[in-house]
Amino acid sequence: MGYLVTAHIIKSEPDLARLEALPRGIAWTAYREPGASAWYLDPFEAGRKQEWPFTSLPAYKELPRDLPDSLGQLSRVYAALKAAKLAVGFVRTFLNLNLLLSRTLQLPVLSFCSDDDGMDFACWSEGGALRRLRCECGDVLVTFSEGKVEIQPLQMDDDEAPTDLSALHDPANGISVMEQPQDPSSRLHHIASVEAMAFLGTAEPPLGIGSFDGIQGVPPKIAASAQSSAAPPPVPGAKPWWKVW
Repeated sequence: MGYLVTAHIIKSEPDLARLEALPRGIAWTAYREPGASAWYLDPFEAGRKQEWPFTSLPAYKELPRDLPDSLGQLSRVYAALKAAKLAVGFVRTFLNLNLLLSRTLQLPVLSFCSDDDGMDFACWSEGGALRRLRCECGDVLVTFSEGKVEIQPLQMDDDEAPTDLSALHDPANGISVMEQPQDPSSRLHHIASVEAMAFLGTAEPPLGIGSFDGIQGVPPKIAASAQSSAAPPPVPGAKPWWKVW
């Protein structure tokens, strides 16, 4: 999971005091891009020292794993991806965190997590309602927009056909599976970059994502949660992130 970058972006000034309503296990630091309409939240597990900003993907035990009933289509897609052993890139708890942040702040929030090992996930919501999601799960690209899901097969190997998810094709209920595979992007953090630029209306991706040089130019820190230094209770038998998300 090298070159992991994860952030939550807000494009209008947030009332950060609202974040005190988050579960106690979620600490956060806020940053502001000088001269730009971009605020960044970097949540992390309370009591854990954050060595580098925008580089952690904790599995918060306070957040549900399952998606809300309103996202039943995506739950169906996740179940099919899990059966095909492709669900690691569909981070449900991260999506639920995005929904929680936008509901708490009552502002649009774009969240992404991406690395150089197959994870490329971005979503944005407003007032706790998902507006858009894109993620790459193995040889499948999943897009949620305007209440509908599109599943695009990706041609990863010339000698092997993409995973067949045609059984999910159900346009009457908002799920469409494309027939013709497409070539995947070779760009690092491709989905995260494209979705963040579209959300912010910028010509370049934020935080220097998309570069193998790592995060560039971390914005100035403007605030942090009170529980950032509080030591959490030990969690017996804690699972690694890939067994929880």
